[in-house]
Amino acid sequence: MIDDALLARLAAEHGTPLYVLDLDRVRAQVARLDAFDVVRYAQKAHPGLALLRALAADGLAVDATGGYEVERALVAGFDAARIELATDVLDRHALATVARHGVRVNLGSTDLIEPYAAAGGSRECTLRVNPGFGGGHSRRVTTGGPHSKHGIWHTELAAACARAQAAGLVVTGLHVHIGSGAALEELAPTLEAMGRLLRAAPASVARVSPGGGLPVPYRAEDAEFPVERYGAAWRAARDAWSAALGRPLELEVEPGRYLVAQAGTLVTEVRATKRTPAWDWVLVDAGFHTLARPMLYGAYHRIDALGRDGAPTRSQVVAGPLCEAGDVLTQDAAGAPRPVPLPELAPGDLLAVRDVGAYGLAMASNYNGFALPAEVLVTGGAARLVRRRQTLDDLLAPERDLDA
Repeated sequence: MIDDALLARLAAEHGTPLYVLDLDRVRAQVARLDAFDVVRYAQKAHPGLALLRALAADGLAVDATGGYEVERALVAGFDAARIELATDVLDRHALATVARHGVRVNLGSTDLIEPYAAAGGSRECTLRVNPGFGGGHSRRVTTGGPHSKHGIWHTELAAACARAQAAGLVVTGLHVHIGSGAALEELAPTLEAMGRLLRAAPASVARVSPGGGLPVPYRAEDAEFPVERYGAAWRAARDAWSAALGRPLELEVEPGRYLVAQAGTLVTEVRATKRTPAWDWVLVDAGFHTLARPMLYGAYHRIDALGRDGAPTRSQVVAGPLCEAGDVLTQDAAGAPRPVPLPELAPGDLLAVRDVGAYGLAMASNYNGFALPAEVLVTGGAARLVRRRQTLDDLLAPERDLDA
């Protein structure tokens, strides 16, 4: 973890709210996935160009969810062969982009087959399959089962493959992702499902992927996900499938959160404190426009007061500056304020919100007219600004001169 002194210095230099990303921690997480032949970073978790450039240089592949993410990956240095666009809705911009660059698409809806084939570009495709069940840390991120929009229903795989062949496409990959934060208990049924799907798929399939969604421990009491055991199980199953089918299969994994969540810290400044009959409040300059996960999912993020280790604490609720009752960084899954232990605080003190590298900056918005925060990347103890804070000109640019 980046130490408090460096975080405080960076906040003084660049202002708050401020995101800080530890690239060394990201690379350490990548190294733990060595059971897989291909690590395909799901850039939706954190699409920063500096991070993408580093991962491209390190030899990773990348997943995109839209045309602009494809183009962002190209700008960052990924060649088209290492990019795959995965989607259930292939909009017109994305379709034109993948056709222009020859990027392969992971198709999650059968109605995408003919438009993708007709557009030209790559003749290969991956099929994302809904195996009939799902898992995840919240129903909002469960991507399998009958209530999920994601993937081609498993009983329709053979028909989808025939439809792809008729359109002139070659199905070269199968992808089964059941949800973000799925527990290890879902591993065995997912492996069984992939084995069944492979038997129903054409011999052109050369790649299999469980997707991503590998859990990370946000709370001190959370167990570390046994990623080595997970990777070994997928590798053993892949080897058995390859032997049974008489052809080699490449094993991919598609981590987003797992690589970046614990590498990110959000530094925010205390601007006011107050007391109501229900709670003691700490009001800071970061809110759900800066970090949306607590409001979206009731997600927990540990919060520390910088430089105050060992100080006596009391229960306090941390909330942001927005004109919304839900603008609370410490809330439970039902959206109710949830106090956390913090020392006595005053305006000017700094708090560190931990484990925000995934879907922190990626989901930040300009709601209530606030500018997107700056970001600093740290590696080998050296820090550099990789995203400047937005200015008024940045905020007005899309509308300037159009409303006259």
